[in-house]
Amino acid sequence: MEMLVLEITNLDWKVLRWENVRSIANNDFTRVVSLIPIVGYLILFNDEIAGIASFNTLAGVGEGDASPFVLGGLAKLRFVFFGSLLVLFSYAIYRIFRPNELESSNNDLDFSNLVKQRYSVVELAEIEAEVYSESWTERTEAFWVVLGSPRSRKALVSGYRFDARDRMFSTHGDYISFLAREYWSGMMHTYRLARISSVVSGIVGYCLLALPTMDVAQAVLLQLLFG
Repeated sequence: MEMLVLEITNLDWKVLRWENVRSIANNDFTRVVSLIPIVGYLILFNDEIAGIASFNTLAGVGEGDASPFVLGGLAKLRFVFFGSLLVLFSYAIYRIFRPNELESSNNDLDFSNLVKQRYSVVELAEIEAEVYSESWTERTEAFWVVLGSPRSRKALVSGYRFDARDRMFSTHGDYISFLAREYWSGMMHTYRLARISSVVSGIVGYCLLALPTMDVAQAVLLQLLFG
């Protein structure tokens, strides 16, 4: 029970782990939106474009009629510009600080299978040394609890020769699998401030981008329903 409590307290919220930060900061929509600030700067600070961006024509409103929009045209442009800027910031943070393991695997099981297929004895020994180091924080109960008792921090793969990979996996296959999943979980918790910054920037950016769209949608809908 003590180890279970330790595991829970050592795990960040799921949304703050790198594998979930990726879904917010590194998707097809993000990469497209990230281009907006480059072009948007020229549009936003162009007086002629800002002057005609009232969106009244889109809602079918004449010059003498009251505007159905909550936000002005320039305000919409600003929301789009700064929203896309925050999305770009979120994407940049992700690309700079993400763990390399995230580029080759989608989750801990994928990474475990990749380790068993491609990683050498030397690479496995490096993973084991990292997991057993004093700076490492225990993450998964499946690795650290063996038959109800804490796992001994005794290295099992570092003593093998580089050409004894098959024999090593035959003897310690399950251990290596759980070791890889523990390592993956640890890598998903690196650079906590960067993870939080990326998630917050992405979410706030998406909200700012959504406001002009919602404003246009409500105005057009009111025009369609009530003329």
